[in-house]
Amino acid sequence: MPGRLQQQKEGKKQSLLAAANDLFLEKGVAKTSIDDIVKRAQVAKGTFYLYFKDKGELQQALVLRISTRVLNEAYEAVRGRRTGDFIEDLLLFIDHIIEQFKRDKLTLRLLERNFSWPVVARQLSQGTDPLWQDLMEILQASPLAAHRTEDELFKLVFIIVEMCGSICYSSIIEQKPDTIDNMKPVLYDIIRRALA
Repeated sequence: MPGRLQQQKEGKKQSLLAAANDLFLEKGVAKTSIDDIVKRAQVAKGTFYLYFKDKGELQQALVLRISTRVLNEAYEAVRGRRTGDFIEDLLLFIDHIIEQFKRDKLTLRLLERNFSWPVVARQLSQGTDPLWQDLMEILQASPLAAHRTEDELFKLVFIIVEMCGSICYSSIIEQKPDTIDNMKPVLYDIIRRALA
């Protein structure tokens, strides 16, 4: 019986997240109320507060969920196309994320400039995600590991992913300072130099 109760609880939480995702994409975060979310999720308002203290916390959980999905999809998409060159493989990974955001501007608009930070923060505290473990193994086996500590590697990758998320938002959503296709060569050159 405890297993079934846990499944029901998780189902309600996932319903709230799915409802918020749909509503945030349709109406925007600011125009979506908690009442709208619980109505769409078909749960009582009190149920919302069992899982989230406010709409901001729910938005953070949603950003974490989306960021994790985007990173996992990118990793799986490029896994079989590795070149053996760490920097070029990282650029393949980043290019997949950029192309995904070009196709799904609504999700990028929802994430705003928050892509990656929730994932990184969670990984720092847990360190158990299989994707994270794979990426750390690849990093530690890369030529970068020869003259950087694990902490330095982590910070370097964090900066690169944050920069990419911000450039995606600015270039895809705002078209500033230029389109993403015109920004890619500049971004990739900066990444190559940072990792050289």
